[in-house]
Amino acid sequence: MNLMDQLGPLAVGSRLKRLSDTFMRQASAVYRAFDLDFEPKWFTVFYPLAERSPLSITEIAEQLGFSHPAIIQLANELEQKGLVRSEKSGGDSRKRMLVLTDQGKAMLPDLQRLWQTIREVNTQLIQSQRHNLIFAVEEMEAVLTQKDYLTRFTEYHEARQAEEVEILEYDPRYRDDFKRLNLEWIGQYFNVDPPDRALLENPEGYVLEGGGYVFFARYGGEIVGTCALLKQSSVVYELTKMAVTPKVQGRQIGKKLCTHTLEKARQVGAKRVCLQANTRLTAAIELYRKVGFYKVEMAGSPYQQADVRMQIDL
Repeated sequence: MNLMDQLGPLAVGSRLKRLSDTFMRQASAVYRAFDLDFEPKWFTVFYPLAERSPLSITEIAEQLGFSHPAIIQLANELEQKGLVRSEKSGGDSRKRMLVLTDQGKAMLPDLQRLWQTIREVNTQLIQSQRHNLIFAVEEMEAVLTQKDYLTRFTEYHEARQAEEVEILEYDPRYRDDFKRLNLEWIGQYFNVDPPDRALLENPEGYVLEGGGYVFFARYGGEIVGTCALLKQSSVVYELTKMAVTPKVQGRQIGKKLCTHTLEKARQVGAKRVCLQANTRLTAAIELYRKVGFYKVEMAGSPYQQADVRMQIDL
């Protein structure tokens, strides 16, 4: 078993490239065997021009689903070989139109006869396989059109990161972590207001005894994040004191804390959760937006640094 076989799904793009290179190399041998000075890679540009000329680079790229640079490179090679020439469009001098040259037209009948045989041989080859390669490629192209690879990778990567984070209920052992984590970010941007300090010093009295909740995020055996759900009424709660230590930010810990806290609010019958923030905290505000919070009019606040109010309807 070679390395490519061992890599399996990790190297699917390289595996397809290797198969493509094999097809191109062996097809090139077919052209040479019939004394045709033609490269298989030129087919995708030459064939549309044989069907209808002139065509622009853009038209060919759109028909094939190729990038403009890829079509331009192939067109340049065909021009250098004398099979295609470019001319300016009558309606737009900036548009490059491609047509077959007399040399290209003269070669076309021999190429068309060869292409018919290639089609038949390829059909036999595909039908001899247990899995239809063309169908498989079409399916893969379709799913990547629906959602590109970067989006798929990011979503999966974020989900994997979230799985590594454990959300814990309040425990007096973590009281100092609640204070430490919040002072870490508050002190970075603002002065610590008296209401902040009072709540951080006594989460049991200010949060838990009033019917609220405090949660912690544990990652790698360490408490790295926290969030509180402060009860304002039987149906309204406030999300407050969300903090994630900078050394683990980017691992979806804040998002998992936030979504867990909102789920708890739903379970206890909340109809709305609000929060207060500051416009300087752009990453936090973006996180709140992603989980469903929206901005509302700012009212009075005990926190001097608060200048943004958001809420989510549950």
